[in-house]
Amino acid sequence: PQVVFVLPAFEIRGGQQLPRSKEELRGLWLAGAARPFYGALCARCQAPTSYARWWALPPGSGLKVAYEVPWQDPWEPFYLAPALGVPPFDESFLQGPMGAAEQSLGAAPWVLIFSSPPPHPKACELHVAGFRFAVLDGAFVAHRGFKEPGSFHRGREAELELNRQRFRLFRRRLRQRYPSSPRRC
Repeated sequence: PQVVFVLPAFEIRGGQQLPRSKEELRGLWLAGAARPFYGALCARCQAPTSYARWWALPPGSGLKVAYEVPWQDPWEPFYLAPALGVPPFDESFLQGPMGAAEQSLGAAPWVLIFSSPPPHPKACELHVAGFRFAVLDGAFVAHRGFKEPGSFHRGREAELELNRQRFRLFRRRLRQRYPSSPRRC
């Protein structure tokens, strides 16, 4: 079975230095200066990462798989995926706030996927295609600043509705692309 490696995602309060270690991140978390990515906008969008479980891991050094979690809608994980062997990104979602960005890691055979608000078609398709989601300890991603309700551009709601329509069509295409998969989005 194929696997993608989930990086817990955080927002760091503006004016704070981005943490370079889990210990620094924990200090910000305890001070209320760090929270799950989109924590105030869509708590369900990162909930499957299981932050309480991640924080409860014993201290350690290095990078390791901590645990696996099943994909759930509307989870939009940030993850490392093999550069080859994953379904291609559906380009119809690149416009507006629903897009994802793929960042090549140099010559490495991995790609870092930055997600965005739901629906998140790439993670959904990985789930339907049979990929597993393994949460890493020893790594995380951090966004500078807290995302707050009302902080987006005026046309955001129209873009969200258009992408919800696109996502319904996308899910129908997934059933055709993976007819034997018992998994659904």
